[in-house]
Amino acid sequence: MKLAALLGMIMASLPGLAGGEERTFQPRTLMRPLPAIEDAPFVKAGEVKSIGDKDLVLALTHNDHSRAYPINMLNGPRREIINDTLGGAHIAATW
Repeated sequence: MKLAALLGMIMASLPGLAGGEERTFQPRTLMRPLPAIEDAPFVKAGEVKSIGDKDLVLALTHNDHSRAYPINMLNGPRREIINDTLGGAHIAATW
């Protein structure tokens, strides 16, 4: 079957698209964007008490500097992106 014929069959099967009708894309905002976290507090690895052995972290090393961002801290209602500087580079940690 030729590609054009296959596409025609698919288009004809979609509601509102049969007969060559065009639909316009009308995006909706379901939630407002959250601002990135700036200047997040950090704890040295030996001082961490709130993360267990089975907790997931997003870890990064750059220019011999390392940092771990707990995934559970990036999932909260106001915690989607952390802007940071690591080893002289600007980064955005997100999950």
